[in-house]
Amino acid sequence: MNYLAHLYLSDPDDAHRLGNLAGDWVKGRLQGQPLPPRVIEGVRRHRAVDSYSDQHPLMLEAREKLPAQRRRVAGIILDMLWDHFLVRHWSDYHPRPLRDFLDDCYAGLDRLQPYWPPGAQRALPRIIEEDWLSAYGDLDAVAFSLDRIARRLRRDPGLAGAMQDVLPLYAELEADFLRFDLFRIPHQQLDTHLNQHSTLRGSGC
Repeated sequence: MNYLAHLYLSDPDDAHRLGNLAGDWVKGRLQGQPLPPRVIEGVRRHRAVDSYSDQHPLMLEAREKLPAQRRRVAGIILDMLWDHFLVRHWSDYHPRPLRDFLDDCYAGLDRLQPYWPPGAQRALPRIIEEDWLSAYGDLDAVAFSLDRIARRLRRDPGLAGAMQDVLPLYAELEADFLRFDLFRIPHQQLDTHLNQHSTLRGSGC
């Protein structure tokens, strides 16, 4: 999952949102990390969500729909596209307007700057100041972000120009997004659902 999805799937407190959003920047075992307990819980949710999404049959099927030259980076493409669809369908999933939700999240993240993981200290200010998350509602912004990631890599694994292969599949992938169950599960039941998945898969977070 990408940034907006992780915030959406967080509990509504600042520390949990920080951990869930910044989970990719917290490396290794969680025990002994110099972070508040609720941030750690957010990172744990982030890892569980990513594990669930990566192994979900619907996501595996969606990856196979992309051309062979995009398969290595299909996870990145779909994660960003899922944020795009979440913006487009936000009112179907959340009672608050997206703008109000994001302003609340950004303010909370700013309050917790002392606890930003080192890797997040460069990215989070740009995410907040440039409002990347609402921008993902525009496909051009998604295409720009994928191309930007490709330019930063020493060798592009297939991200540059990916949108040209996504557009013919747009309606089909949007239908897949709308069938994805995790966004429909009440937040108070998320950990139970994710833990059951982890147990069934024989993997921990």
